Amino acid sequence: MQIKIKKSALKQLEKLPRNIQILFSEFLKDLHREGMKIEGWSLKKLTGVSNTYRAKLGQRYRVIIEFKKPDLIIIKVASREGVYK
Repeated sequence: MQIKIKKSALKQLEKLPRNIQILFSEFLKDLHREGMKIEGWSLKKLTGVSNTYRAKLGQRYRVIIEFKKPDLIIIKVASREGVYK
């Protein structure tokens, strides 16, 4: 399994607070180690969209992940209010 990050997600991540960037790097390590069976990040499938999941980074930030076998693609990293738009 390979984890890919879209350029737009990297740009969004650069604009976020430093503590969220650190959480994101911890999330990536866990995701790489455990895959989709990751625990502690509230991973949940999004309704209405196939193979798309969200994970929580703290209370206010979310990561949107698309699962395309065999890869995981990180699509968005943003605040809770803006990530689903």
